[in-house]
Amino acid sequence: MADPFLSIQHVRKSFGQNMVVQDFSLDAAPGEFVSFLGPSGCGKTTVLRMVAGFEEPSSGAILVGGKDVTRLKPNQRNVGMVFQAYALFPNLTVAQNVGFGLKVAGVSKADADKRVAEMLNIIKLPLDQFGSRYPYQLSGGQQQRVALARALAPRPKLLLLDEPLSALDAKVRVSLREEIRSIQQKLGITTIFVTHDQEEALSISDRVAVMYGGRAEQVGTPFEIYNRPATRFVANFVGTLNVLKGTVSDAASGKVRVGEGEVMLKNKLNGSKSGDSLTLALRPEAISLGRQPGREASLGGQISEVSFLGSVIRVKVGLGADAVSLDTFNNPAAPPPTVGERADISFSPDDVLVLHD
Repeated sequence: MADPFLSIQHVRKSFGQNMVVQDFSLDAAPGEFVSFLGPSGCGKTTVLRMVAGFEEPSSGAILVGGKDVTRLKPNQRNVGMVFQAYALFPNLTVAQNVGFGLKVAGVSKADADKRVAEMLNIIKLPLDQFGSRYPYQLSGGQQQRVALARALAPRPKLLLLDEPLSALDAKVRVSLREEIRSIQQKLGITTIFVTHDQEEALSISDRVAVMYGGRAEQVGTPFEIYNRPATRFVANFVGTLNVLKGTVSDAASGKVRVGEGEVMLKNKLNGSKSGDSLTLALRPEAISLGRQPGREASLGGQISEVSFLGSVIRVKVGLGADAVSLDTFNNPAAPPPTVGERADISFSPDDVLVLHD
């Protein structure tokens, strides 16, 4: 990447004896939308707070627009931040909340009023309808829109979003995340988005940094993160994964025994020898019920569970000590499979992941 707008360089952060962030590095291009994805306690919010200036790194450097901001105060960084809890001023109207940063910066009243009206139009809460309302008169989604407008009003160089949708119900979350992405693209502002929700991260990001234990386990596009996970943690954390135990029965031909059957994994064995144990993983969408063209690897098993989910039917097939889950489309003209019946599953060897610790 040439000339990154945001550069986080070998940042570490400790609280007492506890190392919360361990040698974290990431570059973000101008206008790029990057998500920090991971479970609670993985360090993603701490990294965000270091970029914002609310935490100081124990070591490392943070550059914004080529300028070292590592030791600068938050108000010296020209960074906008949206918090999980909105943090709106309850005694100020919507217009006053959005214009607060402009007032602090000494922007003239005429210019500030124009910018407030512009921002409220962008977030679809027009000034004439919502400007005089107070936060308690808004829904959760509307409050979060106002928080976003307030962060963007001073025209920051960088936008930071700390799990801004976690307090909203599912339908509002989907709608608002699409709006956030649309606004970000319209303004062309470099954005870091913190979330523990993999669907959010995959759906709106240019790239995703999957974090665990204070480290970036993998940084890549949503396609790369989902289809080519670099570690066992990423493979398990992002998406649904079927994990199978296998034993190499013939390394020369790529033959692996799984349960009571065998599959050919071609060039997937990565130097394993005959007799070695392997952990294999398959996404549910990579598996078909029955033998299908193009999915030449197959295993026999027994259906252990069938769940009707409306448009799809989720089927679990036992393969000896292991089991796999897969989804089939609901066909009103054909009855679903039944528990206890024998069934084959098929897949392409190219879709098999060989996981490493």
